Amino acid sequence: MAVTRRDPRVRLLVAGAAVLLVGLSTGWYLLRDRPQACQGRTLQVGVVAAPDITPALAAVAARFNVQPHEIGGRCAQIEVEARDPATVVRSLARGDPVGADAWVPDSSMWLDRARAAGARTVGFGSPLAASPVVIAAPRAVAAELRDDGTAASWRLLKKAPLHASVRVLDPARNAAGAAVALAARATIGPVTARRDPDPARLYASFAGLEDLRRPLVAASEQSVVAYNDAHRPNPASVIVPEEGTLLLDHPFVTVSTDPLRAQAADAFRWALQAQQARDTFQWYGFRTADGRIDARDATRLGLRQTLPKILPNPTPSQVAAAMRA
Repeated sequence: MAVTRRDPRVRLLVAGAAVLLVGLSTGWYLLRDRPQACQGRTLQVGVVAAPDITPALAAVAARFNVQPHEIGGRCAQIEVEARDPATVVRSLARGDPVGADAWVPDSSMWLDRARAAGARTVGFGSPLAASPVVIAAPRAVAAELRDDGTAASWRLLKKAPLHASVRVLDPARNAAGAAVALAARATIGPVTARRDPDPARLYASFAGLEDLRRPLVAASEQSVVAYNDAHRPNPASVIVPEEGTLLLDHPFVTVSTDPLRAQAADAFRWALQAQQARDTFQWYGFRTADGRIDARDATRLGLRQTLPKILPNPTPSQVAAAMRA
């Protein structure tokens, strides 16, 4: 597989090769001048995250862990684990941290839900990476819609043309599903669609047109990137509703009550806001926290560089209603 020059993983490998070459010729100099290794006992810091952003977080954590980060005389090591945000909310509401010192859900909606459920350790997070909710279709179906003059609109979910079948994620378990429901309700009114509780199965209908219906999916822009990465011969196209949409902001929030672990989690949060981390998020199909994406990444990923029209943030009561619907 060809790799673009912007791949942050390639930059890391090139940097490592450069160090090795210099070390062969001037090893005594490197040993003398390289940063001192952390000498304390390992401090394992657990970060639970929504499955969509876990691979990007793990890539940043791998770089973080090879650097010396001494916190209170101990060596901080970050472990990232995918965890369903709804499950995390229930655990934190019970006062059970389930090994989590920090949490990165797919949307700040979950932070509001957690606080409403009684999770006292959940504050206001720092957005890391954004992804608007959009409509996805197989490339051939998207071309049919364009040729037919069908508008890019949330109305595709309400009255889908071309005998389409529509799938969305369950709003009770996934913020993308709730965001789709909220964006549609704010622009065209309530919609109904088949809900799929498993994000891994959301695009299953794209593999074939079994019942002659054209499949449409309403989900995050980044989920389309992830699908296309695994299905290069048959990619999906992004349809951006012209009425406007909502952003999933993937906030980072420290939930540990242990001062040492909280300090280590905060060090990782700062690393996640560095330019190299932002490059990594964009490599995986996310936009920056304010919705920007590099032109070359947009072209590589098949995305529109300009951010879609963003609707006003829903109120906590509107979010709660959408997640219960």
